[in-house]
Amino acid sequence: MTLKHAIMAALLATGSLACPAKHPFVWANELPPSEIPVESTPLRTGDVVRLTVAGMETELAESGDLEVTADGSILVPFVGPIRVEGLTPAQAAQQLSSRLNGIVRDPNARVTVVDPRTPVVAVVGEVRAPGQFEVTQGEGLLTTLARAGGLTEFAHPTKIFVVRTYPERTRVRFRYEDLVGGVEASINFQLRDGDVVVVQ
Repeated sequence: MTLKHAIMAALLATGSLACPAKHPFVWANELPPSEIPVESTPLRTGDVVRLTVAGMETELAESGDLEVTADGSILVPFVGPIRVEGLTPAQAAQQLSSRLNGIVRDPNARVTVVDPRTPVVAVVGEVRAPGQFEVTQGEGLLTTLARAGGLTEFAHPTKIFVVRTYPERTRVRFRYEDLVGGVEASINFQLRDGDVVVVQ
């Protein structure tokens, strides 16, 4: 074996020339903290919102707070259903203002979330009871894994991922020993509505 081949073999053996990950990820302890204000979070079925429009205070007040229905809409007096799922409150307000043109002079609608829906996450892969679970605000990954029955004997202890799509697509990787060992970055990670937990 030539010296060049020997060096190549040694590098491969130590993983120095390993191929990059097929699906990029960031370790939990390298993820910068981020807070997503409720007013910038896209609306989802089950959110309860309040509408404010100058010139329609009485009509809207009488209609009460509105829940985003299963088809992703809210039913607005004098306007009818408006699809808001996937829009931020500000974007939903723009939609409402557009629909109110000709009904209200210079509409300047405002949409405020008064009761966000209970966050729901999915857990799939090597857990004993995969499924969808409601989580309390700020709930951590270890508690949700326990709800899913814990890891199976086939689970890889360093291949636990949270796949998140908002505000940008992110794949966060965890070590089980960090979760049970109380490593701050791992136990303080808060699940959000729409997260998918994948255990490989």
